[in-house]
Amino acid sequence: MGRRVNKDFFILMTPAFILLFIFIIYPILNTFYLGFTKWDGFTNPQFVGLENYKTMMNDPLFWTSVKNNLFIFIIFLPLVTLLGLGFALLLHNKAVVGRNVLRGLVMLGMVMPLTVVGIVWMLLLDPYSGIVNKLIEIFGGQPRAWIQDPSTAIYFIIIGSLWAWQGFTTTVFLAGLEGLDVEVLEASVIDGANPWQRFRYVILPLLKPALIVVVTMSSIYILKVFDLIYVLSGGESIPMYLSVLAYMIYYEIFYMLKWGYAAAIATLLTVAVFLFSIGMLKRMIEERGVEA
Repeated sequence: MGRRVNKDFFILMTPAFILLFIFIIYPILNTFYLGFTKWDGFTNPQFVGLENYKTMMNDPLFWTSVKNNLFIFIIFLPLVTLLGLGFALLLHNKAVVGRNVLRGLVMLGMVMPLTVVGIVWMLLLDPYSGIVNKLIEIFGGQPRAWIQDPSTAIYFIIIGSLWAWQGFTTTVFLAGLEGLDVEVLEASVIDGANPWQRFRYVILPLLKPALIVVVTMSSIYILKVFDLIYVLSGGESIPMYLSVLAYMIYYEIFYMLKWGYAAAIATLLTVAVFLFSIGMLKRMIEERGVEA
């Protein structure tokens, strides 16, 4: 019976395994291989060993992109986590009037494609006709080219990313709140815990699995951010102060025709995201008390 089950399982799963290999495993392995080659996308790849990685270490654009990625990551991650938790606590409270309308507004950024989000923010921040500058003029301020200004551009990338992604973090935290054991919460009230103590010592520890999911998925999202930067900067010539690794991969492939070099950068980014994800997954397993 066991053999039959195993045989049927593999027969049924074969189409999925084939698709998994074609669309995920093979592209990853091929990208890893191309990272050791010099290739323009048309001629035969030429094996160059670690040359692409040596070039990467001496490339100012690479280090600028890494710095921008880390800067966005460090600011974005705590903000999107706190916003998601705050909105979730607000929307979970039955005393709040118009909860369904608020839920729709909170989720608005999440259901819109990032390209559309970028266009919306581009219109809001337009230096001549954008709503933001019009409001500043009304209150006597001086309008600015927010995205074209190196001192402010990256902060609006973070704000746009927050608007686009906080709907996801809110949903995860809200699901976690909905799944809390009511008896535990009632016991904390009976024991005399005030709202802050109940949140700090009861609710927050029980939300750890949801917190790990939020941190993991938000980190992956922001490390791969591309669409928003591409649209807000106008696409073709993104300045160095807005360059991130995902954009650099695109730039090296389609403008410089350095497919091998771009593959090396993509490999490095994939490994970084993979290691971070594995670390967070291990943490989640440990939190649930399941042996890895």
